[in-house]
Amino acid sequence: MTAGFSNPIPPFPGWMRRMYRLSRPVTEADIAAFLGDQDLYLRETSSGTRAIIHKYGLVEINLIIGVPEAEVWFNPESGAYPAEYLDALLATRF
Repeated sequence: MTAGFSNPIPPFPGWMRRMYRLSRPVTEADIAAFLGDQDLYLRETSSGTRAIIHKYGLVEINLIIGVPEAEVWFNPESGAYPAEYLDALLATRF
């Protein structure tokens, strides 16, 4: 696990965490593409600035520029829809 994604804290009680290995390191353009009209939140970590993207209350995506990994949080009570949405979203860039 990347040091920037250590000490995980869920955004909401009961949300589950998944780590996704990406085909290449994350770029600023990837973050901008995922962001769309959503607000971007930044958190400083020991391995760099973490971009936190909330997607319509379905998932929270945590990315660090230059790291080929994504930390994703989702509500398991939402069924399979958040996972399907995330898979489609990641497929647009990676």
